[in-house]
Amino acid sequence: MLLHLTWEFVDTSEEGIRRNLALFSQWEPPAGFEFKGFSGFADGSGGVAIAEAESAGALARATSPFVPWLRFSTTPILPVEESAAIAGEAVGYRDSIGG
Repeated sequence: MLLHLTWEFVDTSEEGIRRNLALFSQWEPPAGFEFKGFSGFADGSGGVAIAEAESAGALARATSPFVPWLRFSTTPILPVEESAAIAGEAVGYRDSIGG
């Protein structure tokens, strides 16, 4: 499953930042989780990533080490061709129901 992840820092103390960076410098993505794009916001408030996860468990393994310092928001995403086709199917379904 392709995912859009954002995060914001919730512990912005010097010690929190130091600990988060130390942990991140040693971290490896878990099996079943792969970054496709990974960027921090220029204002330092958080960041955004596109990632692929084989399961909700893989996503949880990727994010859970950082929950003391980061608040995550995760949304499954589709290629625009697929999301547009699904939207067309939904319109067709709604049109098929009288009312």
